[in-house]
Amino acid sequence: MPKKIIVTRSLKTKRARPDDLIVDLAAILSVEHDCDGCLPGEPCCCSTYEVCATAAELERIIPVLPGAARFCSHLDTGDGYDNIFDEVESGLFAIDTDDDGLCLLAFRSKGRVRCSLHAAAVALGIPPEKVKPKACLLWPLSFSEGKEVLSLIDDAPAFRCTTLRRSRSRKISPAFVKTIEAVYGKGVGERVEQDAMKGGRRTTVSRRS
Repeated sequence: MPKKIIVTRSLKTKRARPDDLIVDLAAILSVEHDCDGCLPGEPCCCSTYEVCATAAELERIIPVLPGAARFCSHLDTGDGYDNIFDEVESGLFAIDTDDDGLCLLAFRSKGRVRCSLHAAAVALGIPPEKVKPKACLLWPLSFSEGKEVLSLIDDAPAFRCTTLRRSRSRKISPAFVKTIEAVYGKGVGERVEQDAMKGGRRTTVSRRS
């Protein structure tokens, strides 16, 4: 079965200004989310999707590859670092996977699947959001097709880290607040959280360029 594709680009609509981000609060409030690594034999975001990174993101990833290779030894060829990026269109690159479909930047540690870019960033004292592709940072949040709306990816509840809430809530999962804050700038996650607590079903915030 072909992998679903997650890209780091979002599509603009006439109703949204270039600096606006529409957030689907209703969808985000419908689940709890807490990622502590995937377990063997269960759905894993690192093997379910084809993740694409922009040229700008590649420029941030490549300097960290030596650190990532400490966790993923296959990245180090002895003469340099393996080119694991395939250009799918101008300025957009897909990350290669192994024979099992697992992202080549993922590694297994203590029985769980983890991200070598995240691990390398932590080891180097770099915020992970400065290194990882936006698509990976946001997951299971994603842009709805053809709209400038940040929502919940359709199959999110199929993963152990994301569970449907049994009752309606106005409190966003703390992991989502932290993610929005990291990707879109200080204060944005808090603003989204406040609008959710007021009973909003969606909100519009300014994106960080």
